[in-house]
Amino acid sequence: MYDAAVTITLTHGHDGRVACVRYDNAARGNCVDDAALRELVDTMTAAAADETCVVIRLDMAGRHFCGGWDTSSFAELAGAPPETVAARLRGSDAALAEIRRLPVPVVAAVRGRVIGFGAGLLDAVHLPVAAADARLSLPEARFGFAPAGVGHTITRALPRPHAYHLLTGAATATAAQLHAWGLVARVVPDAHLDREVDDLVDSLLALPQGTVRAVVEVVESSLASGAPDHAYDVSARTIVAGLAARAVSG
Repeated sequence: MYDAAVTITLTHGHDGRVACVRYDNAARGNCVDDAALRELVDTMTAAAADETCVVIRLDMAGRHFCGGWDTSSFAELAGAPPETVAARLRGSDAALAEIRRLPVPVVAAVRGRVIGFGAGLLDAVHLPVAAADARLSLPEARFGFAPAGVGHTITRALPRPHAYHLLTGAATATAAQLHAWGLVARVVPDAHLDREVDDLVDSLLALPQGTVRAVVEVVESSLASGAPDHAYDVSARTIVAGLAARAVSG
């Protein structure tokens, strides 16, 4: 079980169509470890399994989005062979992949600091909205570590020189840069962040039933396969259902 200081709660709104998942380790900047990450993913997975759920709203408590990996857990790795450490790294990234594969989008407000592993969590969120004061930093190199999954995420998302600049700890990325690199959907004034996330959730709820899940299926299957084959099937399904509904209502 994760540290008792970490609380993860699930509540529902809008007749169950919005699952509100709150991660609270604010006292430690919302850092994560294996157990807390597993609990977070399991909570989100259970929420998305409810067919009435349209969107998951991830609320990272406190002033910062995510302070990265809990460095106190590094002591467990002392003396471990590289193969064991690599397996742990793959496991944490596999958990993030489960968030990406959820059948509903995850919407999140991104404020304050996004540090280290937090960049991976940010990348897993489908629709992150950032406050103008948000900043991303990758301090791993200062500890003598080469970032693994986060390194892959940043290298894939950024132009090569920017990736080196961040991964060596020589730079901190602003919210505007995160938007330019496609890591957040939009940037808004700090004071407007929660309202903007509310409006985004409301816009998703206004779509016809099943449409949001279908869009997620199109986007994620296209990213995973690099081909449109499954997207054709999903689109056809929604077109047929939509035309049938109009015929009945007409």
